[in-house]
Amino acid sequence: MKNIRQERLQKELLRIIRPIFKGELSDKRLLGIEITRVKISTDLKKLKLFFSDFDENIEMNEIKELLEKSSGFIKKQIAGAGIMRTIPDIVFQYDKANERIERIDDIFRTIAEEKRNSNYYDDDSDNDYYDDDLSDDDLDDYDDDYDDDLDDDDLDFDYDDVDLIED
Repeated sequence: MKNIRQERLQKELLRIIRPIFKGELSDKRLLGIEITRVKISTDLKKLKLFFSDFDENIEMNEIKELLEKSSGFIKKQIAGAGIMRTIPDIVFQYDKANERIERIDDIFRTIAEEKRNSNYYDDDSDNDYYDDDLSDDDLDDYDDDYDDDLDDDDLDFDYDDVDLIED
């Protein structure tokens, strides 16, 4: 079977199976589970369902047992859709991708927090010029402290005083 056909079949199976966990199962403990991915073997005999977001009050072993018990109902729904001649055996596997994503997000949050906290102006507490809370009085003090040696006459420029270099 070509890869494209297998991918299309996996998408169709996912479309059929996801709603089952939204309210069609009789065991209400499985209603919070989300099927994240579906992978079918190339010989179409094994179907692996990846799940996440289950009730954390229930242990993983119990969740897997409940899912195994519900596999007959899931097979019945796949058979009713009429997209496969033979119905594959279903295997459930916990999808750790969400945990990895959360861990990476935590790392990014930590990095962002460290960047915010390492602003070098915050460490310069004795320097009034980099203070975030500058008032008008501070600016007046700045004007009084700042004294340049330039007069307005020094800023005038006369082009006649420049010797032009000719090529």
